[in-house]
Amino acid sequence: MLNQEAEPDDIRPDGTPQGLIQFPLRLDTDHDIVVCTDCCIGIPFDWIGGHMKDNHGLKCNDPQVFQCLNIMTPTMKSEEAQEWLSTNRIIKKAVDGVPVLQGFACSLCSYSGKKRTVLYNHISSTHKDENARATIVERKVQKPFQGHLKQYIQVESGDDSEVEDEDADEWKLKLNDDFTRLVEENHQGESTGNLDLRLINSFIAKIR
Repeated sequence: MLNQEAEPDDIRPDGTPQGLIQFPLRLDTDHDIVVCTDCCIGIPFDWIGGHMKDNHGLKCNDPQVFQCLNIMTPTMKSEEAQEWLSTNRIIKKAVDGVPVLQGFACSLCSYSGKKRTVLYNHISSTHKDENARATIVERKVQKPFQGHLKQYIQVESGDDSEVEDEDADEWKLKLNDDFTRLVEENHQGESTGNLDLRLINSFIAKIR
């Protein structure tokens, strides 16, 4: 696309009116968020001009955006988006046009992310001194915005299956080998004492 302001009378090569509909924008009316249909990301209203210019080589002003989206007032702005993210860590309906991904969340709070390691870090730093045991659960997640607003939020899906530690299989295999070795040593009389009850209890608990 040319780096110029869109004019209502512009004509595309295929003969169809170009006008303001050339802007790759759509409005999620449920959340009042404008989404770039090319980038599949939400854009605060005050970022639209910069996003169109920097990412798509297009210049646009507020009236053109109003006409493109068929609206009369600005949609969610960056300051409002920051507040929205802080109060909407879990949403019932996904932001339309933004990919919904398989991610993970904390069982004790609304924190979520795309990778398990992010949740491990969160739990160890935030819930390490709490009596309740935090676990990692599978969740559908979205990242509605970019820039300093980049943050994953949960999209309700009804799937609460718990996710194993990413090193769980390897850890269980090692534990099983250690346990088997101890049992064999005990049967052969090579062990200097009884089996380590802590290891046995840990083994039973972890493989369930």
